[in-house]
Amino acid sequence: MSKGTKDTKGTTEVDTAEVASIYDIGPPPVEDDYVNPAHKSPRWLLGAHAFAFRCLASFGFNLGNRSGPSVSSPTETIWLDSTLGEWKGKRTISANVWIPPASSQPPKAEKRPAVINFHGGGFILGSGTDDSRWANSLVNSLGAVVFSVNYRLAPGYPFPAPVEDCADAIIQICRLADRYNIDTNRILLSGFSAGGTLATSSWIVLADPTRWNYDIPEPLPKFTGLVLFYPPLDWTLDRHQKRMACERPDLTLPSGMTDLIDASYIHPPIPRRERTDIRLSPGLMPDELLDRLPPVHLCLCQYDMLLAEGKLFAERLEKHGNRVSLRVVEGEKHAWDKPPPLAPKESAAFEYDIAISAVKSWLDGL
Repeated sequence: MSKGTKDTKGTTEVDTAEVASIYDIGPPPVEDDYVNPAHKSPRWLLGAHAFAFRCLASFGFNLGNRSGPSVSSPTETIWLDSTLGEWKGKRTISANVWIPPASSQPPKAEKRPAVINFHGGGFILGSGTDDSRWANSLVNSLGAVVFSVNYRLAPGYPFPAPVEDCADAIIQICRLADRYNIDTNRILLSGFSAGGTLATSSWIVLADPTRWNYDIPEPLPKFTGLVLFYPPLDWTLDRHQKRMACERPDLTLPSGMTDLIDASYIHPPIPRRERTDIRLSPGLMPDELLDRLPPVHLCLCQYDMLLAEGKLFAERLEKHGNRVSLRVVEGEKHAWDKPPPLAPKESAAFEYDIAISAVKSWLDGL
């Protein structure tokens, strides 16, 4: 990667060697754990607040998907079972599916790649259709079948339920390979914000299921790569440190929102220094897993409290010789590619194209 090379879309290719630790660009961590006032709220009240945000977000995304260039709706929705962890059940997880048109079907002997995507929303809101523009880009550019997973949300289903749902979804989608004419040796994972965490965490679960005594039958799919947009990767860093590490703390997610996210997802509360479970903080995965990680494309935002930990993760991947590409969208805050505004930003389509170019290079190398 070239150091500080700009393109015409206001994005910089970042040399990860510039960032040795979060302390280089932010204050030291607060020694005493932050007392989150949302932890004092009853779970039903957290659920009510989360539901209100879900309704607002759903309205915004519905408008956003109808604005600007047209977006194709999912071809179908499938239902999957939850088999891992405490909250098992039949048909509890759904996935929106985008299937390329019949006119673009590959030759009979050739199977399609599949992209399994996980939406954002701080683990408390969002749906698979939030990433419809990304799904459309993948279908049109790669001829891939795209699955966008509707995992169960906190506070009703706190950590690790969403991680387990996503791992379950991957396993069961791959079992449908013949139905969708997909190649289980060409499976890609993608995710936005919380979905980027879940993409990485579910890969970890499938790479090392015995660590948590998960019973996952063989064979497991082979993953071609991960595309991660502005993911949280390390929950051991305090929110104040993350916020103040940003060039524009005023443009980061407000504390009221992050308090709701943290209290909803991490329940019962876990002291900050003990949030080292790599399903929660996948950026802390041990070297033995890091060395097995497939290629990674990271797209981060300049004015995002998650920028520093994303850079640190990319630096660690690079030092281990992993194939990694890193983009930082200048002048933009967290989830810049999502509504509002209603009209999609040109830079979002541009970054999607860059990510897809990385995916094509991985597929070509198989």
